[in-house]
Amino acid sequence: MPLGPRFTLDQLLVLDAIARTGSFAGAARELHRVPSAVSYTVQALEEAVSVPIFDRSGHRAVLTAGGRHLLESARDLLTRARQLDAVASSLGDGWEPELQVVVDGVFPLAPLLHALRVFGERGIPTQIRIDVEYQDGVLERFSTDHAQFMIALGLEDGGRLKGIALPPLDMVLVAAADHPLATARGLSRDALSAYVDLVVKDSASTFAQKPRQSFLGTQHVVRFSDFHSKREALRSGVGFGWLPLHLAQSDLDSGALAILDLPEGNRWTYAPQLITRREEPPGRAAALFIALLLEHHRIA
Repeated sequence: MPLGPRFTLDQLLVLDAIARTGSFAGAARELHRVPSAVSYTVQALEEAVSVPIFDRSGHRAVLTAGGRHLLESARDLLTRARQLDAVASSLGDGWEPELQVVVDGVFPLAPLLHALRVFGERGIPTQIRIDVEYQDGVLERFSTDHAQFMIALGLEDGGRLKGIALPPLDMVLVAAADHPLATARGLSRDALSAYVDLVVKDSASTFAQKPRQSFLGTQHVVRFSDFHSKREALRSGVGFGWLPLHLAQSDLDSGALAILDLPEGNRWTYAPQLITRREEPPGRAAALFIALLLEHHRIA
């Protein structure tokens, strides 16, 4: 009987990466390895557990029943290993080697830039990674990468996560000042349907298979990957759409954009939250970064 596991955490990390990215090549790119190294790692894992993990009879390798079962258990083990790593990195006065923050791109950058500036001024050694996602893509990246915390528009998880309320986030329905909708009064949804609706697409992987319908249900939709591109399209008169007020305010003040007269509703307010895991208290760097974000919100 072996004295220890027949597999390594690295082998399980590779298995998880292949399953998430959908291919050996995708895992190699994510892990910054050559494809042959990924193939060798999988082969070594299959030999160690004496079970074929992938069916290679087709054009692409797919998980066998045994492989799927192993992957499920591997992900549980990887989660515990990451928790242990977080505990170890926070012991004593040590800083975490890396801090990953996932942010919905609808939020203003100012609080993040404030925290980053303080980290730089204090010479804190933690490497910081900020991933900008949208809608369901925020939770997906937070969960997949096991990031330390996220800033999202809501929290519905059955108690596993802990949310800290952030200031309300206002959205306004706008178009360029010279767009036909900008001067119309008492608009209806039917009137909007004749024009192009500009939206920022959900960055979750599931969006590619099933795009989400636009908020207003219009058929003429142009999807962007971020709000800054969408803002330029709005200013250019391409169509109409929702913008966070912090991005739209200067254009509203200058007259470049106008809020549409839609009696059904031309404003929307989110109640965003900063979200961590209940069972994994933030390490030293994460706690400081969170405190700086909240400090900026209080003084802004």
